[in-house]
Amino acid sequence: MNIERFQEILDAYGADPRRWPEAERDGALALVAGSDAARGRQAEARRLDMLLDEVSLPVRLDLDAAAIAAGVTDASGNVLLFRGRKAMPFSIMGPSFAGLAAAAVAGFVIGWFHVADYGADAQSVASDQPAGLTYTDVEPW
Repeated sequence: MNIERFQEILDAYGADPRRWPEAERDGALALVAGSDAARGRQAEARRLDMLLDEVSLPVRLDLDAAAIAAGVTDASGNVLLFRGRKAMPFSIMGPSFAGLAAAAVAGFVIGWFHVADYGADAQSVASDQPAGLTYTDVEPW
């Protein structure tokens, strides 16, 4: 057992030797008995274990799936969107407004932050042009 492997065991299983892999427990305990560095690392792992033990566990909610489903569907099983209004069925006529708005925002952001990389060739072409002209032969796509 070396100190690196011992640290891996501490990271994975904590400071309590009862949690360590049985095949490596005796070697790890021997390392702790003979090494100040190993004892220090185990003490640090023990402090971390104590901090983790102090963290409260999340509250378990007992959710009734049937009650939730009844709250979002009407008597015939149609999904309700907002307080009694039915969800619109899929329309072949066109995408929803939310989808169009998302696509428009994405296109605006991509267009706004697009920075063309003209490279060294474009700079040499631009420097060959007569003074006062800003035209370059670089195509955007």
